[in-house]
Amino acid sequence: MLLDLAQCLFDSLPSKTVDRGRNRWARSADPNPGREPRMKRSKRSAKERIFRPKRAHARLSGEMPCATVFRLIASACLEDVKAHHRGARNGDTVAVHQTRVALTRLRAAIAFFGPMVEDPEWTRLKSELKWLNGYLGATRDLDVAIGNAPRERLFRTARVESQRQLRRVLTSNRYRRWFKDITDWVNHGPWSDMSDRRLVRLRASRASEYHARRLAGWHEKLVKKSRDLQGMGSRKQHQVRLASKRLRYAIEFSEDVLPKNDFAPWRAILKQLRKAQQILGELHDAEAAPALLAELQRRAKTSRAGRQHKPLELLDRKEKSRLLRRAAVAYRKIAA
Repeated sequence: MLLDLAQCLFDSLPSKTVDRGRNRWARSADPNPGREPRMKRSKRSAKERIFRPKRAHARLSGEMPCATVFRLIASACLEDVKAHHRGARNGDTVAVHQTRVALTRLRAAIAFFGPMVEDPEWTRLKSELKWLNGYLGATRDLDVAIGNAPRERLFRTARVESQRQLRRVLTSNRYRRWFKDITDWVNHGPWSDMSDRRLVRLRASRASEYHARRLAGWHEKLVKKSRDLQGMGSRKQHQVRLASKRLRYAIEFSEDVLPKNDFAPWRAILKQLRKAQQILGELHDAEAAPALLAELQRRAKTSRAGRQHKPLELLDRKEKSRLLRRAAVAYRKIAA
C-alpha cells in the first residue's frame, strides 16, 4: 500500500468509518481499460470527464486533519499511476492518458495543500515529475493528433518512436526511484514534521475549513484570469484551461470534505468547469496539431524547395468563434 492508514486514521476518526464505505469522489478508472478510445476532438474531453481515481481506502471527512486528507488524496493519485503503469509502458492510449491525468491530479492536490506541504524535497521531486510528464505529454499529444487527423502518416510514425522513448523512461531506474521517493514523501516527508507553529496548526486543522478557504481563493483567481476570454490569444486561453482543470480537481477532492449544503454551489460550478475545459481543449488541440505536424515535417525534411503543403486545419475561424462564445458563457456562470 502507498499509505500506512493505521497511523493516519486512528488519530482522526473512529474505526467504523474505515469499514463503512469508500470515497464517493474516487470512483473506478476507465470501465473498459483494454479498449482503445475513439480519439475525435469531441471525445477527448469526454474521456477526461469520466475518469476518476481509484477508490480511496477510507471515506474522506471534514473532521479529519489536513495532513490526513492530503495523504489520502495524494496516495490515491499515486495508486492510479501504478495501476496504469503496465498499460502506459506497452503503449495503450487509455493508460497513457489516465497516467497523465493521475499525475495532473497529484500536482493539483500538492498545489492545493501547498502552504502545508511544499518543502525542498518537493522541489526536487517536481523537477523529476516535469521530466516524466515531458514523455507522457509528447505521446498523448500524438494520440490526440492521430485522432484528429488519422491520415497523417507522420503522426503515426512519430507515435512509434515516442512510445519507444516512453517505455524506456517507465522501465528506468530513475522512474522507479522517483516513484518510491514521492510515495515516501507523501507519507512522511519533511513537510510532515516541520516545527514551525503555523505549519503545525495547519497540518492539524480541520479539512473542511481549509478546503472552504482554499476553494474560494482559487475560484476568485480563475474568475479574474478568465475575463475577456474571447479577446485572449491562444496561449492565455490555454493558461485559463489549466487553471480551470486545477480548480475542477480541487472541487472533486472536496466532495466528501465539505458539508452537503456547502458543497452544493461548488457542484454547479464543477459542471460549468467541465464544459469550459472541454471547449478550450478542442481549441487547444486545433492549434497544437498543425504546429506539431509542421515540426515533424521539418524534422523529417519532407518539404522541398518550392513545394507547397496544404496546411492542417481542424477548426475554421467561424467554428473557433462559436466555441469561444460557448466557453465565455460557461465562465460567466462560474463567476456568478
